[in-house]
Amino acid sequence: MRFLLLLSVMLVAGGCSMSPSEVQTKVEWADIVRWNGHNYLLDQDFGEARADEKLGEVSFSLVGSEEEDNPTYQLKDGEATFASPGSAIQSVAGIPVEKAVLVEDNVYTTREE
Repeated sequence: MRFLLLLSVMLVAGGCSMSPSEVQTKVEWADIVRWNGHNYLLDQDFGEARADEKLGEVSFSLVGSEEEDNPTYQLKDGEATFASPGSAIQSVAGIPVEKAVLVEDNVYTTREE
């Protein structure tokens, strides 16, 4: 417990000596697509999937944008971290859209129950 308190004090004190222009943030984003109020995470273990119907398109890609290093940025519906703008967001045949979508031949699944 003492170690955590000491570490916290050191981090705060160390951060106070830097001016805002010296602070640089590097954010590492997970591969996510946001659609219809759900965040879908790339599922590399999903296996084969067949597209069903087109639901929409990716409107914005976070990586490569001016928001890339903004750790507080929240994806809006139709946005993705890596998928290219204009990419089709499709339902997966046989899977409810609340559970999975297909974008650029990749399956993205929700972790929501």
